[in-house]
Amino acid sequence: MKSNKLFSAYDLIYRTVVYNLKIIFANKFIWFLAGSVAFYLGLSVIYVFTNDVSNIRDLYGVYLFSGILLVFYPAVFGIQNDQDSRTIEILFGIPNYRYKVWLVRIVLIFLITFLIMILFTWLSSVLIMKFDFMKVTAQVMIPVLFLGMMSFMLSTAIRSGNGTAVIMIIFGIFFMILGEEALRKSQWNVFLNPWEVPYDVNETTWAIITLKNRIILITGTILFLLSGLYNLQKREKFM
Repeated sequence: MKSNKLFSAYDLIYRTVVYNLKIIFANKFIWFLAGSVAFYLGLSVIYVFTNDVSNIRDLYGVYLFSGILLVFYPAVFGIQNDQDSRTIEILFGIPNYRYKVWLVRIVLIFLITFLIMILFTWLSSVLIMKFDFMKVTAQVMIPVLFLGMMSFMLSTAIRSGNGTAVIMIIFGIFFMILGEEALRKSQWNVFLNPWEVPYDVNETTWAIITLKNRIILITGTILFLLSGLYNLQKREKFM
């Protein structure tokens, strides 16, 4: 009896994961995945043949942009795809089911991204220069999680993939411009590179700034997730 319950639970989890993987990899996600791989491989080949990398700070931006490409489409267009396929009507028809579906989907999106980023950083540690690829992956995933969850939250409020994409692109460009000078040494810099220590800041101070930055991003990630799930309560806005 107990074994039957375990098998049923395992079968349910397996079916749920497979179903959501099919949704995640549907439509245009494959192009963003291809773009991320092409971007990473293209720059990596250049670095390998030019030997232009002296520190992990030179590679951080490559990983960050690759990770953002991976989470962008499923986080931004997930709700709209559910609306277009009428799946959203089924989700709202079963009490609290939409939370379980989207939590599973979010976990899978970021798990897939994490595994791909581990592959990217590991390859770089073998082919380009030696470094702790797990530590680098963890640092990259924090802003990727923040931006991905922010995209999810906005998509539940705007309910338009194109509208959310425009806002996220404007947000990204805005912070990239500020990050060049105004926020370069600030804990509020979303794109802060932990390995790019400013010449006028000592390493201890920079470590504190980086730690505060990561705490802010993690806190923001949690708040965005809760806000996005709360927005999914507003059935009338999605139907």
